[in-house]
Amino acid sequence: MSKNISEWIIEKVGNWLTKQHSPHRAYLCNFKKILENVKQADVLLIEGRSRASRIIKQVTQSPWSHAALYIGKLDDIGDIKIRDNIQKSLHCDADAQLIVESEIGLGTVISLIEKYKDDHIRIVRADALTEEDAQKVLYFAIGRLGRKYNIRHLLDLLRFLFPWSLYPRRWRSSLFQHNALQPTEDICSSMIANAFQSVRYPILPLVIEGDKDTLELVRRNPRLFSPSDFDYSPYFSVIKYPILPIDKKGEYANLPWKMNVISDDEGRKMVWISEEILDNKSDKVKLFFTSKAYAVVGASSHSKKYGNKVLHCYLQNNFKVYPVNPNEEKILGLGCVKNVMELPSTVKSISIVTPPNVTELVVDAAIEKGIKNIWMQPGAESISAIEKCQDHGINLLAQGPCILIELGFKE
Repeated sequence: MSKNISEWIIEKVGNWLTKQHSPHRAYLCNFKKILENVKQADVLLIEGRSRASRIIKQVTQSPWSHAALYIGKLDDIGDIKIRDNIQKSLHCDADAQLIVESEIGLGTVISLIEKYKDDHIRIVRADALTEEDAQKVLYFAIGRLGRKYNIRHLLDLLRFLFPWSLYPRRWRSSLFQHNALQPTEDICSSMIANAFQSVRYPILPLVIEGDKDTLELVRRNPRLFSPSDFDYSPYFSVIKYPILPIDKKGEYANLPWKMNVISDDEGRKMVWISEEILDNKSDKVKLFFTSKAYAVVGASSHSKKYGNKVLHCYLQNNFKVYPVNPNEEKILGLGCVKNVMELPSTVKSISIVTPPNVTELVVDAAIEKGIKNIWMQPGAESISAIEKCQDHGINLLAQGPCILIELGFKE
């Protein structure tokens, strides 16, 4: 009974994970060029748009959440039996360009490469792979057709990389069980890793020192691979085809830049930036330093963090400064203020050293408090926060200038 419940839960989780978001980054790569230049046994890394993709990208700190193996056109497959097997799996034209992949809800299948025309794609190529072994890699992957997608494996891998405390202890990881190297189900990266390791081609092997100062490679458990590992591997070349290529030195300056605008990371929203922010930095800096006192929002007691360095920088330059941190009593000998609203009225300029989502709340409080000048430390910027500053006439320094450089911070 419990097994049926767990299978039901995993199925529901799988359906939730596969929900797709609308495409938004296909403009980064030239899909036509990819079709023209992709070769058999190339690995396609894809910045997926599903919920599962977003989780994988966050956990692995990589944009690549899915991998597929390019197998070419039907006529490129020399073995007639394998060609027939492909046609049974997917009815397609002879000139259709095909990939083999493992997908949630589908398992290991043959697909058209065209399905990813609206996605951001990168090619990684095993340059040292012989033509004979390239065929073996393809045949190995095609031989996996029909296998189910191992959602349990995906959850195990995510838990291995990011140990969720809510994950039930009784659902123990299956990554290192006795059959770990001969699984009956796949995920995209493990299927491809198995294919390359079947011909002893290295991806990210463990390198150890053997006898007599020699080096030895130890094969990695293929179930531990994620799509980003093919990008990191020193044995795969990264091939990019940007939609706007730079063919000559210095040509980047002539790209069709849209001026006076910045976007969020996903390219879903653009905000107009005034000429003042872009061109009059020196005047804005002078205005910022007209305050009688200053504050560092996001001040930290850890000397390696920028919240500490910025506060220290103010002190080095003999400014009256208040650290703002609700969780600390004192930082660098200064009593902490809990929030922006509790700052003295003499503070008209603040440095913000917080995550972007916190920056938005800080700006809201600064507007209410009547703060006139805001300096967002690089990494603290938020599109909506910048927009609010512009709407309320705040003198803003953001998108590049660092107060540590401006004041000559000495560590």
